[in-house]
Amino acid sequence: MRRDDIKSMVKELGPRRFALVLADLMEGRDAAGKEIRKLRPEDISLRDLWEGTVGPVENTLPIAMRSSGRLNIVDIQEAVDSTAFTSATSVLIAQKTIEGYDQPNMIGDELVTVMASRLKSERIVGFTSLEGPQEVPENMAYNESSFAEKYVTTETAKKGRILALTEEAIFFDQTGQVLLRAQRLGEQTRLEREETILAGVVDVGTATANGYKSVYRPAGTAENLYAAANNNYLATATPLVDWTDIDEVLQYHADNVRDDRAATLERRPIILMSRVLLVARKLAGTAARILTATEHRSGDITTGAGNQLISGNPVRNIAPGLTALSSPMLDYLAGVTGSNYDDNDDWFIGDPKRQFIWQEIWPLQVMRAKAGDDAEFRRDVVAQFKVRYYGGIAATDERFFIKVNAV
Repeated sequence: MRRDDIKSMVKELGPRRFALVLADLMEGRDAAGKEIRKLRPEDISLRDLWEGTVGPVENTLPIAMRSSGRLNIVDIQEAVDSTAFTSATSVLIAQKTIEGYDQPNMIGDELVTVMASRLKSERIVGFTSLEGPQEVPENMAYNESSFAEKYVTTETAKKGRILALTEEAIFFDQTGQVLLRAQRLGEQTRLEREETILAGVVDVGTATANGYKSVYRPAGTAENLYAAANNNYLATATPLVDWTDIDEVLQYHADNVRDDRAATLERRPIILMSRVLLVARKLAGTAARILTATEHRSGDITTGAGNQLISGNPVRNIAPGLTALSSPMLDYLAGVTGSNYDDNDDWFIGDPKRQFIWQEIWPLQVMRAKAGDDAEFRRDVVAQFKVRYYGGIAATDERFFIKVNAV
């Protein structure tokens, strides 16, 4: 899209409508809503966009104006309206930022349940000692079920950065560099959020401090999430080798984890839906081999002595729907000093979405600063864009995701 095309569209549609139509074109729709080839941010030059919405750079951009008089003063035209330019540029920057943010191979969102919130910290209430139903004889009253309250607290943080568009970027038409910076900022924002989620899921943080925060805060007090007392940590060495290791962990959960909402003598097992096998990148191949094996052979396979039993993959029955997720971020987190997760041979299994929430106050936002900011004069900034999100991860329970010590 060239300068004259942009100028014609702005004249026909007006500044605000032009930005909206440009956003539709980026999504592959024309003004009538018909699907067309998507317009890419790289298809528009920043200088063409400026000259098509504002005017020739020589008359409207201070860096390009010729000064006159012995005091070397440039007369900036106050009547210049760059609304259409900044609105359209917002579309380009947002598109590239989101493109970088939506990079593949991110697994964080598959481990948490997103909970919309308007509070920086929330108190999430649960119940203990809740008795189950009892048989009621004919014409007799039902017994009341009493309960004691328990709760966990959450913490969130606001994170973001500013991307500034300068006069030089327009005059020298540094479109590629500006869009690359926007894309990289989107990538780094997503990577930071991914680290926050994974560090919380594997409980890197401690109750003291090591640069990460504990995400398990029962009654408002930070505690280590995975512990033998919580029946969610197998301390005995169980390296991930084959399906029998998975079966051992699921049997441990069936034997030891009980619903604490029932009275002591009535506590029943929690039916664990094993949906995720979480491993570091080091174990990605092992996990894939275990879950995708088409057959299993037992007996003395090496010598061939005795009977051999050939069957399908048992994992499909003991944990139907189990999916392996891995990330090199876990290998990195295993090296964090003082981490509760200090070995990338350790692995996790269970239903993390029942245990972890992502408290989302703001999703990813790309915002444009209002005109007249002091930076426009001090730093020759034409427009500024803020990329940010506001949220945090919290563990609301400890019984649905199990950590297995491998060494």
